[in-house]
Amino acid sequence: MPAQIATQAALHTLFHPRAVAVIGASDEATKHGYIVLTNLRETGFRGGIHGISRRLREVDGIRCWPDLASVPEPVDIAFLAIPAEAAAQAVRDAARAGLSAVIVGSAGYAESLDAGGEQRQRELQNVAREAGIRIVGPNCNGIYNAHLPLSVGFNTSHAKRQKPGGISIFSHSGALFDAMAGRLAMLGAGLSLFASAGNEADMSVLDYLEYGIGHAPTRVIALLIDSLDDGPRFRRLALAAHQAGKHVVALKIGGSAAGAAAAVAHSSRLAGDDGAYRALFAASGVATVKTLEGLMTAAALLDRYGRCPGGLGALSTSGAGASLIADRCEALGVRLAVLTAETHAAIDARKLFSRIGNPLDMGIFGGMRGAAEVPALLLGDPGVSVGLALVHSMNPWQGEPYRSAMAAAREGSGKPLLVVSPGGMPEAERRSYRENGIDVFTETDILLEAIGALLTGPADVEAPAGAPERAGLGAPEAAGAAGAAVSRLAARPLPGRPLSEPESLRLLAEYGVRTVPTLECCSTADAVAAATRVGYPVVLKGVAEGVAHKSDLGLVHVGLRDPDAVVGACAAVGCKRVIVQPQVRDELEAIAGVSRADGVGLVLIAGLGGIFAEALHEVVRFPLPVSRGFVEAGLARSSLGRVLASPRWKYPAAGEAFVDLLMALQDAALALGDGLQAIDVNPVMLGEAGAIAVDALVLPLADALVLPLADALVLSSADAPVLSSA
Repeated sequence: MPAQIATQAALHTLFHPRAVAVIGASDEATKHGYIVLTNLRETGFRGGIHGISRRLREVDGIRCWPDLASVPEPVDIAFLAIPAEAAAQAVRDAARAGLSAVIVGSAGYAESLDAGGEQRQRELQNVAREAGIRIVGPNCNGIYNAHLPLSVGFNTSHAKRQKPGGISIFSHSGALFDAMAGRLAMLGAGLSLFASAGNEADMSVLDYLEYGIGHAPTRVIALLIDSLDDGPRFRRLALAAHQAGKHVVALKIGGSAAGAAAAVAHSSRLAGDDGAYRALFAASGVATVKTLEGLMTAAALLDRYGRCPGGLGALSTSGAGASLIADRCEALGVRLAVLTAETHAAIDARKLFSRIGNPLDMGIFGGMRGAAEVPALLLGDPGVSVGLALVHSMNPWQGEPYRSAMAAAREGSGKPLLVVSPGGMPEAERRSYRENGIDVFTETDILLEAIGALLTGPADVEAPAGAPERAGLGAPEAAGAAGAAVSRLAARPLPGRPLSEPESLRLLAEYGVRTVPTLECCSTADAVAAATRVGYPVVLKGVAEGVAHKSDLGLVHVGLRDPDAVVGACAAVGCKRVIVQPQVRDELEAIAGVSRADGVGLVLIAGLGGIFAEALHEVVRFPLPVSRGFVEAGLARSSLGRVLASPRWKYPAAGEAFVDLLMALQDAALALGDGLQAIDVNPVMLGEAGAIAVDALVLPLADALVLPLADALVLSSADAPVLSSA
């Protein structure tokens, strides 16, 4: 069996071939076999161009051959413009002819959701491994290298000579190539590479991302992603991109809460698909957007200015405009800078009325005579890294002083200053701004999306790198607290069922999670004895395997103050086993947990707990592994974090204790690794005693459904007493 060509070597050949063949060449102008073949020539490829057809001798002057073996020069790559049923054999033929890679453009594979399509895709994968050749797609529309130039594809933009530049686009969608390339052209930006990943039968979007990082002309990598196959690898590549001085911006599409809604664990529902990806991107220092226009605008601005971590300083020619910017920044998550006292005082001294803020209303200064220095003062603030002005078209006597002040601010600060003019403006005014290094846009939200990308903070570079290899998170050696946990318990497999509450609490306690004392009982008398032992008031819970939400089924009784109450609670829950816990006095309930998210891996969550957890659906998420500092910063931005930081919160040590608990959960999750689906700790009681887990659920990977209460029997006082401590 031939060795498969190394991915990065194959990609280099793919984007820099000596000669290209189109298998299935056609003389019909509507067929892909014609479009791809003629696009190669019309966009300026200077290497060999060959059609493969048993019927044709030439297509529009391009020579055709009956098979690859007949081509008189070495061919490096080929586009397969043939039906899906014929692709596997064509790939074998290409491998025998010495090609490095083929682009399979046809549909009819796994995306068709039928057994035949899935079988055809598996066959392609097998051929790639056995023959050593590499595959782009299937179900894709090709590639582009604007620097060579090289266009191998059938999208409208494959027929155009794209302006060479610094932006590479790697996408699961090929059909949107024209929209993306067209937007770049509108913005005056240039394309570097494009690849349509399609179904990823062989090479994935992460392989193209890795190639782009090492590709010298590429400065920005724009990703249009359905899903990823390896979140931890994505984090490593994002860090490598940062170290190489490259910028990455991503648009995740196809997010849905449907899968999460069916999950057993709170953590799985709250992690969600989109939420988990957002957490992955944030921890990776990757900018994100929500629209296609935003993706290309962000890529263009990143190419022009690079990342500018910090805050936005904004101004408008009206109070309404300033309010609009503030509203849209909040809606889009764009951080407005908090001005220093010095900046505030300097600007305040120039106003005629009203109050100073960010965004600024330029109308409060009584015209540019009194406000000429205000834009420079705003951009000069150390917390401002990007400036934005919402303006309208102006008469010369209005506009020239304004543009002069803006130009001085841009030149003096050296920071990006962008103008949005929703009503547009004459070309002469736009040119005046551009000549002073100020870009003009017309869509407020799209520009703010792109500014959010410029402001993206750094990756969590301090995250522990020593998670176990079997968890898919890095090298086998472990570091820090996570390493201690791995060395203690990593070898213990989880059972093939959800752990009961007492089992879950015992397991988590071994990793350092602080848990409430828990006594497991098999009779009513046993439960009364346990309550006496721990001291009233107590909580009694029925133990029913596979039940994630006990309170919904009446299995939780709180505030039991005497033996009669315990007896009554035992009868009410109707379970073979119960647990008794001291009732923990709390001031606030939190939720903590870990969930496995497809494409991302293990995700840590934290937020307000109890009934608020899913009602508010407001949690913070962190892909594992994560550093303590990153957790603390993320928690501080959440509702729970704001409560814990409030001057009215009486127990400041509880916040630190909660972070301790989260880091212990990380230790447990990384140690359990591939065997783990989810961990729920809900609630965590926060108060004078710190942070105490009083309920927990651990789900192994194989289990995803709630088990029924089929065999749960009512306790009777005749049951044999068993008393154990969790």
